[in-house]
Amino acid sequence: MNMRNIDLNLLVVLDALISERSVSRAANRLGLTQSAVSHALRRLRDLFGDELLMRSAGGMDLTARAVQLAEELRVVLGQIQSMVNQRGIFDPAKSNRVFRLRVSDYVSSFLLGRLCRVMRTEAPGARLDVSHFSEDGQELIGDEIHVRLGSDGGGLAKYRRLRVFEDEFVVVMNKRHPLAKLEMTVEAYVTLVHLKVAASAIGTNLIDDALARRGLKRDIAMRVPSWLDVHPIVATTDLVAALPQRWTRTRPFATSCVVKRLPIDEVELAIDAVWHPRHDEDPGHAWMRATIKKAMQQPDEFFQRA
Repeated sequence: MNMRNIDLNLLVVLDALISERSVSRAANRLGLTQSAVSHALRRLRDLFGDELLMRSAGGMDLTARAVQLAEELRVVLGQIQSMVNQRGIFDPAKSNRVFRLRVSDYVSSFLLGRLCRVMRTEAPGARLDVSHFSEDGQELIGDEIHVRLGSDGGGLAKYRRLRVFEDEFVVVMNKRHPLAKLEMTVEAYVTLVHLKVAASAIGTNLIDDALARRGLKRDIAMRVPSWLDVHPIVATTDLVAALPQRWTRTRPFATSCVVKRLPIDEVELAIDAVWHPRHDEDPGHAWMRATIKKAMQQPDEFFQRA
């Protein structure tokens, strides 16, 4: 098919439809009427020879072809947006850009509220599309920014990184735990029974790797998928957990748990914003990276009240 016969605006509509899975929400996101988006969807179905979105009890579901197109669209539209924005001027107050982030639940709990408040003040027309990491979803797609555990090597070596926050792991246990008043040493640490946040969360394997280099291993009695699952277990059992120190400043931990330093000095917790070098000169992308860093470094007043 000749490219001159394709209306590239249709791809923007398709991206909104795939993200929103609703004609009305896509129309609202794009500032179009529902009839205009419905008409565009009919043209897209003709263009790709596929239904793309089908009505279901819960709204609209993507066809297999739409799922395939979703990731390809992100890359293509991100490259086009980067090309247009390259060395241009970005005015957050006038922008309607969609920024895409991928974060861990640790990062999202501290970042997203702050980031949203900044955007509502400085860039009220801009939008955020946020998702969590999956086991097989570590690669950057399009103009995504990943906010994740800092690393200088591996698959991330080809990307740019900005250090946005530094923290450290600590050990938390029930105040009634038999070792609550004793000094925490490596030898004592490995005698404890542990709760571990899943490997897909930020940084939890660093501890096991460091212990393995010493020929040691934790007794992990339970694994959970999120930091949010830790407190009710540790506060009511003899299991202990290693958590980022920032997390333990919340009132639930302060009132029911003892916090001790992790006795493994080489385990550090640094959070980086990660992006593809092609977006280095994109002023909007640079603004978002700087805004993420500013938001991550704001005081923890909300969490101290929680």
